[in-house]
Amino acid sequence: MFLVALLPVSVVWSQFSHVLPLAQTPLKVKGVSGTVWNGDALGSVNGVVGVLGWNTSISGVLLGQLPIDLIFKSSVGSLQTKALLSLNGIELMDTSGDIQLLALTPLLKGTRVSLSGAVTIEHMNIGYHEGVISPADALISWSGGEVKYPAGREIHGGVFPPFVGSISQKNDLTVFSIREKDSIIDVVDGELDATGVAMVRVKRRLLDLANEPWPKNSSESDVVFKIKRKIL
Repeated sequence: MFLVALLPVSVVWSQFSHVLPLAQTPLKVKGVSGTVWNGDALGSVNGVVGVLGWNTSISGVLLGQLPIDLIFKSSVGSLQTKALLSLNGIELMDTSGDIQLLALTPLLKGTRVSLSGAVTIEHMNIGYHEGVISPADALISWSGGEVKYPAGREIHGGVFPPFVGSISQKNDLTVFSIREKDSIIDVVDGELDATGVAMVRVKRRLLDLANEPWPKNSSESDVVFKIKRKIL
């Protein structure tokens, strides 16, 4: 028990890292330290460097659960959460953090998309059990900023105002919405059903903010296009 409790994560990593399919991903692990239960890992993805720290409590093992406190700090921001692993899924609780979108530019290379501003996760609890998301509860905000995106051979975009978003659970649906701060009109909304099919609806108001043309005889809350796709 003493050896298991103090087992260096570097020993485990040296024995099993070669069997993981990391070579096919942009993730590069540069080093690990600490123990299997309490340690840190240094890695990078397309030039974005970060450190993931974990602190595991083995007290829940007898109940078939494994609580883990996770802290991620990187060149694009930080994130902290309490993960609860069980035999039928995972749940993230008390998740909070911030992301500087401009620093994500290396990850968007090739898409011709550029973002700015900061995304703040103020509160998020989300679980995934036996192929179904439940529970789901989150508040997310974006400070606003310049956004550029491809439109055919051209690059469109402009400066957008701050947005706020929410995720919640209604019966067997996970619903989400995004709107301007202090507004009652959603610019994007949708839901994810129990079969893993997502529906996203974009409203005319978002096109107005992007200075994209659309018939003016429509309402700001009219759906201009929607996407339905299985994602889980």
